[in-house]
Amino acid sequence: MTEIVVHVTTLEQWKSVLDVWYKQGYDWPFGGREYSENTFENGGRFLFLDDYITYSRNNPNSKPFIEYSEFMAQQKEENKMATVYEVSQSVFDELQRIKAHEGTSLIGAITLNAQFIKSINVGNKAILRYLADDPAIEFKAKEQLYRLRRIDEGDSKVYMKFSFGTPDWTPLRYDAFTAPLEEIKKWQTPAWSLEKVD
Repeated sequence: MTEIVVHVTTLEQWKSVLDVWYKQGYDWPFGGREYSENTFENGGRFLFLDDYITYSRNNPNSKPFIEYSEFMAQQKEENKMATVYEVSQSVFDELQRIKAHEGTSLIGAITLNAQFIKSINVGNKAILRYLADDPAIEFKAKEQLYRLRRIDEGDSKVYMKFSFGTPDWTPLRYDAFTAPLEEIKKWQTPAWSLEKVD
């Protein structure tokens, strides 16, 4: 991936850029997805995206950067193509079954599955547009994420996390390092067991 550098001038701009990148699946080098407001308050004005998110007070090596307004305009242009919703594999499979509507009409399939459709936290309008083959709406299955856990000497579950780029542990499941299976296996040792993230 080519490095992207975005210049921001307000905390709201800082958060907006991070929101876009978090939605695309990027993290800070230590694996977190916090806004790090104190980093902005301490002078961080350039956000960098390569394999992960970093920042700088200035633009080292005078890398080409874009202003926040230009970055957001690019995002709007890219989002015009299609709105993509990520759902679990089971929800995606069920939507495919309804969309195929074998043995009945599409309206009949939607009526028979109305409760299920209402239960998806996306919005009925988007789901109905997708089922009717609207090219501006796309659904895809979320990539399954995993974390590593082990039992410590006190018989408590602990989870692997990264602290300043170094593997560490935490008793908090939501602070654990999560990644797709291929990536998480790189960190697995006999002491750590794989666990699916719900």
